[in-house]
Amino acid sequence: MTTKYFFWIFIFVINLLRLRAASQFGLTVDEAHYVLYGQFLDWSYFDHPPLIGWTHWIFHLLPIDHLIRARIPAILITLLTSKLIFNYLISKNISEKNSLLAISALQLTPMFNTLSIVLLPDSFLMPLTILILTITEKIKHHSNLKNWSLLGLYLGLAGLSKYTAVLFIFSLILIFIFNKQFKELLKPHFWVGVFIALALISPVLYWNIKNNWISFQYQAEHVLSLDTSLLQNLGGSAIIQLISWGVTPFLFSITAFFLILKDIRKENIFFECFLFLSVFLLFFTYAATSEVLLPHWMTIYFVIMIPIAYSYFLQNHRSLKWIILGTSISAFISLALLFEISFKVFPTKTTANFYEGVIGWDQLLAEANNKLKALPPAKKALAVMNWTLGSRAMYYNKQNTELFVIDKRFDQFDIWSPQHNIGYDLLLIIEDNKKDENLGHINCVQLTEVGEFKTFLKEVPVNHFLYYHCANFLGYK
Repeated sequence: MTTKYFFWIFIFVINLLRLRAASQFGLTVDEAHYVLYGQFLDWSYFDHPPLIGWTHWIFHLLPIDHLIRARIPAILITLLTSKLIFNYLISKNISEKNSLLAISALQLTPMFNTLSIVLLPDSFLMPLTILILTITEKIKHHSNLKNWSLLGLYLGLAGLSKYTAVLFIFSLILIFIFNKQFKELLKPHFWVGVFIALALISPVLYWNIKNNWISFQYQAEHVLSLDTSLLQNLGGSAIIQLISWGVTPFLFSITAFFLILKDIRKENIFFECFLFLSVFLLFFTYAATSEVLLPHWMTIYFVIMIPIAYSYFLQNHRSLKWIILGTSISAFISLALLFEISFKVFPTKTTANFYEGVIGWDQLLAEANNKLKALPPAKKALAVMNWTLGSRAMYYNKQNTELFVIDKRFDQFDIWSPQHNIGYDLLLIIEDNKKDENLGHINCVQLTEVGEFKTFLKEVPVNHFLYYHCANFLGYK
């Protein structure tokens, strides 16, 4: 009772901090992009399936601050994930105390705290992974219509979340092979589950059919590409994951995985979980040979393995001091970041770079629109030089002025705003540190600097943008 009491106090306090932090900085690049999904409602999108956009569309109806509105889903999803992991550990006869401590360790990792504020497609896969794993284990003992239907439902929702959900299929095949459940594939229950999953992902298929399968081509290029800097990419990926999830949680999760591998047999309580996650670990190890993995790409693996690892090592009292020491370091970093974002407690010169790109965008676009109005021609628009700027510029452009992303990369902006911009007078928003690079690609009859914009945090400069008037835009060069 004491452990449970303190656990709920801890969950309440840390989520209050997350809610406070969520209101204290602007939308990140990816966040702005996904919120735009909700404003341009569609069957699917170039980069990702539509569930994150549909979710933002629903929460956009709430009459609250736009930052809280965009981030409440992330907080709710991580709460649900924590509850599902607790149920899963309890079902494996892990004590309530150790289960709560293991979940607390996950809560104090830097990346889980980030996912508790910033909504990503990976966010939806956290609870869905636990649900898929749990229902798959139930099917082993109770292969009935209800369980197969639930599996189809969870797989369909995962397919609406992110394209890497296809890996769930390989994980399930591996589990069915080891459990010798081939006959299940011939039963009507299985095909009902398949039909439900396909029905749920049909919007993604429909959108891709209409758009020449561009999303699948884009994803395939990522998966099939190889890079000569193999070892460098692998090393960089490992370091990023280690920093993002915390040194001790990272090492514990990898160690526990191989301890289960050493003891691999069907009697092991985490046998199915090991098979399930091995597919994801192998896939992302392969992916890391072609590019350095972003911090959230291995969310599915770490969100499950970190609690399992802690519940495993907590049973060994000899490792308790190392658990406490290692978790304290991860916890300190996570809490320090939360307090800094919430209350700006650290020296601003030290943290100024941390806020680059997430403050000042509303003023930047307001000033850009004022300058655009001062231009004489009727055929005019705002413009930026890549999608990362485009996401925030379009979101914060409250006057709904026409806005172009000027680059050679085909992406979602070419669907939202086809590049019929030749002959326009453009008000370009250029990053000062990329001025020479960007202006070298602009072909205009006349190009004139018409102002600048600087963002400050406690009198410390954070962002520096330049405004250029491109008279009669002739194209990207």
